[in-house]
Amino acid sequence: MENIGGELLSGLAIFASSLGISGLIRSWIRHRTRLQLERQRSLRTTTRADSLARLARRQGWVRIDEKDQDGHRIVELRGARHSREEETA
Repeated sequence: MENIGGELLSGLAIFASSLGISGLIRSWIRHRTRLQLERQRSLRTTTRADSLARLARRQGWVRIDEKDQDGHRIVELRGARHSREEETA
């Protein structure tokens, strides 16, 4: 009976340690996934800002209807030429 108790305890110890390791692996994967999502969001924001700046340099009006995970927005841009004409008027 002593061997059964010892084997049972060592089996439980191995099982508990494997649960701890799997928990660490799970949290590491969750952390890496969150970092990747933040990196993608940052890249998307940078690309969006560059595109809007390029559109703002155009002449005329530009209306952008955006729908993404952050929500829905409508952006209206006036070209550089229109802004100068309105300032002088």
